[in-house]
Amino acid sequence: LEVVADYADVTLQLADVLAPLLKETGQDGVFDKIEAPLLPVLVDMEHEGVTLDTQVLAEIAVQLEGAMTRLEKAIYEEAGREFNLNSPKQLGEILFGEMKLVDKPKKTRTGQYRTDEQTLMDLAHRCQIVQYILDFREASKLKSTYVDALPGTIHPVSKRIHTTYNQIVTATGRLNSTDPNLQNIPRSGDGLQI
Repeated sequence: LEVVADYADVTLQLADVLAPLLKETGQDGVFDKIEAPLLPVLVDMEHEGVTLDTQVLAEIAVQLEGAMTRLEKAIYEEAGREFNLNSPKQLGEILFGEMKLVDKPKKTRTGQYRTDEQTLMDLAHRCQIVQYILDFREASKLKSTYVDALPGTIHPVSKRIHTTYNQIVTATGRLNSTDPNLQNIPRSGDGLQI
């Protein structure tokens, strides 16, 4: 209870400092007409939670695993040998050292070949292995970040995900979702299924 009282006290002190600043900057109307009325709506949304069909997610996991296996096989076939797909160093050595996809490949500060997403996207139209790698990375990220992780965020009693909606985190003024972030799920392909 003492902690709650401390939070209330600090909140009141902040309100006394920030309210005049809202008026000075002309933001009091935005706060009064948009931000403050939205608070109870967000609280209700957080409390209500989001349902998650774990059975469908399990089916998507199987699909992604199958796609990753097929892509891994295709990548190894194109490369002519197996290597650690999750090792930027080994990937760079395959693409730029052995396959010589470009004449003067870019390197990192540590001297390794660059294998970041933008570098690979620039090469994807020139070589099928690079598109396979990008597709593998996307499937892997979807699986680990969402398909495997989201079921672990389901509340044991409500059987729902109770994300936190933040009003003032983004510069664009849109809502932000955290713990877990439900907004960054890609809205195409397998991400759309999720």
